[in-house]
Amino acid sequence: MIGSGARSARENRARIGWKPAAMGMLLATTALHGALAATGPATIAAAGAAAGGAAGAAAAPQVAQQGRTVTFAIAAGPLPGALAAYGQATGFQLLYPTGIAQGLSSPGVSGSLSPREALIRLLSGTGLTARFVDAETVTLEKAAAGAGGAMVLDPVTVQGASLTDRGRTEGTGSYATGSTATATKLPLSPRETPQSVSVITRQRIEDQGRTEIREVLDQTVGVTRMQNASLGSDGSEIFARGFAVKNFQVDGIPRSTVYGFDDSISDMAIFDRVEVVRGATGLLNGVGDPSAAVNLVRKRPTATVQGYLQGQVGSWDRYRGEADLSGPLVGNGRLRGRVVGAYQDNDTFIDRLHERKRVLYGVLEADVTEDTTWTVGVEYQKHKSDNASRAGFPLFYADGTRTDFSRSYNSGANWAYFMHDNLTVFSEVKHRFADGWTATLNVEHNNRSYDGLLGYGVRGSLNRDGTGMGVWPGRWQSNLQQTSVNADVSGPFELFGRRHELMAGISGYYAKRSGLSYPLWYINGYNTDIPNYFTWNGNIAQPTLTPTGWSQTNERQTAVYAATRLRPTDDLSVILGSRLSRWEQSEEGHPNGAAGTYGKRSENGVFTPYAGIVYDLTDIWSVYGSYTSIFKPQDSKDAAGQTLDPLEGDAYEAGVKAEFLGGRLNASAAVFLIQQDNLAVVDSGRFTPDGGQAYKAAKGAKSKGFELELSGEVLEGWQVGGGYSHTSIKDAGGQQLMTYVPKDSFKLFTTYRLPGAWDRLTVGGNVKWQGGIYNGTGRSRYDQDGYAVVDLMARYQITEKVSAAVNLNNLFDKKYLTSIQSNGFYGEPRNVLFTLKANW
Repeated sequence: MIGSGARSARENRARIGWKPAAMGMLLATTALHGALAATGPATIAAAGAAAGGAAGAAAAPQVAQQGRTVTFAIAAGPLPGALAAYGQATGFQLLYPTGIAQGLSSPGVSGSLSPREALIRLLSGTGLTARFVDAETVTLEKAAAGAGGAMVLDPVTVQGASLTDRGRTEGTGSYATGSTATATKLPLSPRETPQSVSVITRQRIEDQGRTEIREVLDQTVGVTRMQNASLGSDGSEIFARGFAVKNFQVDGIPRSTVYGFDDSISDMAIFDRVEVVRGATGLLNGVGDPSAAVNLVRKRPTATVQGYLQGQVGSWDRYRGEADLSGPLVGNGRLRGRVVGAYQDNDTFIDRLHERKRVLYGVLEADVTEDTTWTVGVEYQKHKSDNASRAGFPLFYADGTRTDFSRSYNSGANWAYFMHDNLTVFSEVKHRFADGWTATLNVEHNNRSYDGLLGYGVRGSLNRDGTGMGVWPGRWQSNLQQTSVNADVSGPFELFGRRHELMAGISGYYAKRSGLSYPLWYINGYNTDIPNYFTWNGNIAQPTLTPTGWSQTNERQTAVYAATRLRPTDDLSVILGSRLSRWEQSEEGHPNGAAGTYGKRSENGVFTPYAGIVYDLTDIWSVYGSYTSIFKPQDSKDAAGQTLDPLEGDAYEAGVKAEFLGGRLNASAAVFLIQQDNLAVVDSGRFTPDGGQAYKAAKGAKSKGFELELSGEVLEGWQVGGGYSHTSIKDAGGQQLMTYVPKDSFKLFTTYRLPGAWDRLTVGGNVKWQGGIYNGTGRSRYDQDGYAVVDLMARYQITEKVSAAVNLNNLFDKKYLTSIQSNGFYGEPRNVLFTLKANW
């Protein structure tokens, strides 16, 4: 924990009169380089005087640094980690050329000091100088050999925090983060958050070569990805703590739970990190599952020019190009921009399946005033899968014996496809008040469309001669729109002589799904039969699908919410929150030549309480507990076509957390209990009137288990991320539910940058293990034993700006199924990915 007596970095900022100023002043101070004597850390003290006539540039640093103190407790150790801890404690942004701090050690710093004095001590003996660019931006550089000016900065690494994104992980080189707000919207460190939080940082995403959110979640502790179909279909699910994950956010803005609105196929090129809060998150999501909330946090513009070009080549003719350029757009740095683009084209290990995607992202950030920042941006993603199946292959023959298909078998027709076309525009206005309060207004609008031409061959019962099977034909096509508005305020307040924090807000969204209705599953005159399933290559007549009408779904949710963090003592935090929500959903259908149908569901005055407590045992260790309620309307229907009643219940969690090495390494252990009614479970062998899978409501479902997690830097150059999870879910009668979801899993990814002459080389490895699963009963029961998959990686820094990496996945070519829920689907065989990246 940064600071003595477990005082948080946010409290420290309030105590020093934290008032963010304009970012991006680096270019405006370039003319001062020659006037700054680069003779050591004392350059900081001279920076203001050296500015001379540039009073505007010098005044802000003077105001920010004079007469204010912060309590530091940064241990001696590797300089990059010490700088990260300094950035977390002060809220400052530290900019320096890539690699300048590698191999250097800091003596550390402790006590109540001004930020300037603390940085002087932190850099003592390193041979680096520092200069305040503005009130909260500091540049570091090597001291010149002579009495010349300071070096001109080239590529930069960002440590600490930016004004618009205090939890930014890009450029830190770390698998840990110092701040997350996904659970409560209060800017808390992982240790201060009374729930289990996993943050997959930008560095880890790149080290593992993950380019899709489903791949990132597959590596997240306590999360299970059950892939049962091609990219873009609805045949794959994400589970946490025994329940499906349906809550997705982008920059903290919840997505509608209406079909098609989640971000489960998002490309990772545009995101800084992924934050996953396990357990119920009704405080910010309102309606939602007790599994987890996934928050994708976009990249933001940077104060200095930076960027990269990246190319990838991999197994199954995978080709990908990615580019990112960011920096100030005007001389004074008050307007900054960023543009990101990516294109990928690939086959897969599945025969005939071909995938393409295009990604484009642009964002502008302007300092309207010294205390007001306005951000606007646009995000576009298009994904297409051809020859794509919505399922895998049958697990059993008609006689009850198990099948044994090759991993490359494709049950999709050669005309079947899935397409998603997503366009999002967003705007954020953030104003910082002089007393430490912040007001934020977010507005976002999504325009999406999906189109799935269905033809997947898992219909019928497979005979040993290959007969008995056919395709399920149909088409899903809809346009979707969602408009979201969120406004909140947060800041410190004094009560009984102590400083506390408060967050309050109001939010709402309107979502609409509309589209033509097409025939599904049963089409008059269409022959669905596959003559020989074993030799089938997807060749079957494409059905004529004429629209049968149109349908529309509307969803509205509005809410007010608030949370406060009370500090009765230095060691005790109590977080109390609540949300009052109104939810409404209507559905209408208009068949051709028939009377229309209309249905409406609504829930008014839904109250969601939240309570958490964190007690600091030492400056490193804390214990915590939390509670929240569960409420979620469902779309699942029973065999009669009736929608199941909403999920209701309670979620409890308790655990211990630790923050080692000044926040560079986070650890946690948690136990949880979830109790709920009306859990939708598959009603095997039964279908709804429209041909969909029927579900039944399980009463008294109970999920309990524990999780262990470790993330961050263990030793200099050694990063780790992973942990162990155990979940058991049963109904009121003690019957095990969700048996096709593993109860136990272990995931660990680690990298190590070699020392000395080999410091250009980083090596790493990954182990992902999950326990045995089963589905069905009697002769229809399918069992899969536990298995482990091992990956390796290596990256070599060819020059200061160019690196090459290789990822070897499934090293031992383990053959396993990623899903046995209804059909079988194999995980990827051994494959390799090569990456060449140039930074500037």
